[in-house]
Amino acid sequence: MRLRLLLGLSILMTAIGCAPKTSVIRYEGLSAPCPRETYMLVRFCPTKFAYSGRIQHLSKVKITSLETGKSLTISVRMNRSVKGLCIPRKYRHFLSKGESFRARVSVLRCGENGVRECPKSIRGYASWYGPKFHGKKTASGTRFNMHDYIAAHRTLPLGTVLLVKNLKNGKTVKVKVLDRGPYVRGRHLDLSYKAAKKLGMFEDGVIPFTAKILRCGG
Repeated sequence: MRLRLLLGLSILMTAIGCAPKTSVIRYEGLSAPCPRETYMLVRFCPTKFAYSGRIQHLSKVKITSLETGKSLTISVRMNRSVKGLCIPRKYRHFLSKGESFRARVSVLRCGENGVRECPKSIRGYASWYGPKFHGKKTASGTRFNMHDYIAAHRTLPLGTVLLVKNLKNGKTVKVKVLDRGPYVRGRHLDLSYKAAKKLGMFEDGVIPFTAKILRCGG
């Protein structure tokens, strides 16, 4: 009996050791990634637009070169792969003689609408969109994929993560705000085909919902 118990414990410990590690994802401090003022390394890139992985998409910023003392006001797009800030090469001789420089960056407008913080939750009526918009560019610059968990909202910072609940049947789905809309009176959220399918809203078309904000922007 003792041998059987030891053998059982050994098998259990082996199973625990081989099991994948799990962790609880916590979203705290609901604020969009828009530091009011920060210092960062700025590089020049062969693009038409400025990019940063630390500032909300379509924010307006003032860049002051610590090398020349000159300033530039420019709109910045979010790109997670860019560490610091990357601006068009045409500004090279104006702000620096080298390939990069340190700068003071002030965020004049956070995102498209200046939103730095999100409410804890939102509610209203949600609709959905699919094939007609599949493959078209979203407000975030990515291509709309109707088979992904995507949402459109008029003012929430792009990248915001929502847990949406269909108040008619209690079903929930997690989506990321990557687009703008809906622009139909009386509607407050547009969901992708896949998100709408998970919520079971095809029969109704438009449903009452509540959504908890899990992450603001980003």
